Amino acid sequence: MNQGDRNLYQQFHSFIRQKQLLEQVDYIILGVSGGVDSMVLLHLFLQYRQQHKIDILAAHLNHSLRGQKADKDESLVKAYCQSINCAYTSRKVNVRAYAKKNNLSLEMAGRELRYNFFEELARENPRSLIATAHTKDDQVETILYRIIRGAGVKGLAGIQLKRGNIIRPLLFASKEQLYEYAAQHQIPFSEDHTNRDEKIQRNFIRQSLIPSIKANLNPSFDTAVLRLSTISEDVTKFIHNAGTEALDDCFVYSNSIEIALDISRLKKYFTTVKIEVVRECFNRLNYPYPAVDYNMLTRIVQIAEEGTTGKRLRIAANLQAYVDRGNLIFEYDKNPHWQALQIVPGMEYKTDYFRFASEIVKDRDYSEGIEQRTIEYLDLDKLGENLVLRPWEKSDRIKPLNAPYTKKVSDIFIDQKIPLNKKKRIPILESDGKIVWVCGLKLSDEFKLKPMTRRTLKVYYEELL
Repeated sequence: MNQGDRNLYQQFHSFIRQKQLLEQVDYIILGVSGGVDSMVLLHLFLQYRQQHKIDILAAHLNHSLRGQKADKDESLVKAYCQSINCAYTSRKVNVRAYAKKNNLSLEMAGRELRYNFFEELARENPRSLIATAHTKDDQVETILYRIIRGAGVKGLAGIQLKRGNIIRPLLFASKEQLYEYAAQHQIPFSEDHTNRDEKIQRNFIRQSLIPSIKANLNPSFDTAVLRLSTISEDVTKFIHNAGTEALDDCFVYSNSIEIALDISRLKKYFTTVKIEVVRECFNRLNYPYPAVDYNMLTRIVQIAEEGTTGKRLRIAANLQAYVDRGNLIFEYDKNPHWQALQIVPGMEYKTDYFRFASEIVKDRDYSEGIEQRTIEYLDLDKLGENLVLRPWEKSDRIKPLNAPYTKKVSDIFIDQKIPLNKKKRIPILESDGKIVWVCGLKLSDEFKLKPMTRRTLKVYYEELL
């Protein structure tokens, strides 16, 4: 190993130690695409493993965007990992189909799927971190890209060295160093031909704009941008503290999938602080993907300023922001759909949103005309054989208890001031196609107990959020 080799590894080792990137970490999940950056990072971590007690898993996601070339990248990573005795796993996904289904750009769809894959692996391995191979060049490119697109102060701080359980241990290194290291160690890697397509904005910035700035305006442009990044990082910390205090002031409620803010309180803060409040909401919801871009953050603040109930923004798959009755609500629902359940009396059922149970009883604490919100008593002989618990549908109608008319369930939701997002989680108990109970809200008059009732079914409903 020559002096240059030792210097790169020593810089890597020193950078990890100084930045305390691997404190109390036993397992590294390393995103390996097959490009020079990730292949060199893998090699550096293998040397690190020889000196420290740590396990490494190379994780490759095949995006299925480049056909056989993508398959070759996957094969390259797998073969190299086998040759160096490194644990390896891969997954093949259809990024194009995912993007279309969730109305996302290919870049955003690929990013979501990639980080989702890494997060799944991290959950399976306690005391683990995810490592990606972003470099100093990526940092400069990213900051310039964000400036052009109108980023805020946080965007100018660039790629975070550590965000949650994700680290970027190559941010000290240049691309040139990595190419030299790969050549010296005969590390195989692939070059994505799309990286040369300057119709793609990032490629134009990397290959034409930055070299032109260096040649004609400032040879030390990289240093200037990284200085801006350092200053922006300090300002970002200050804004973050202000945003955290503002969030506590605006807070209305939260559960495992949503956070609600009082818009009237939010409006009194500067726009920069409002945006930080939005970011912090995503953090508290444990949204696992890279930062939402500044344009989307400003759009979220804008719908809050407008305050129109029902206005919503789809930010990513299963992540949305919307306005409801003076509140700005963020929802990150990891399991937004639940299937209809066939109900058998005496059995208990549980979803991510609720618990439902029933039992046949003889004695009952029941008073005519008094509605109980979580417990109801039904005339069992009026119930059909096909008893189902299902999600609400817009056409649903019920004849409320003691009412001479039917009513839309959607109108009941409005009367009860049920938030928009909660409607899809409230179960409807149905018997042979007739609605028996809008759980926790309204019982059907048709199935109520009467003096001649012989058998009674007691039903329980409990919200879990």
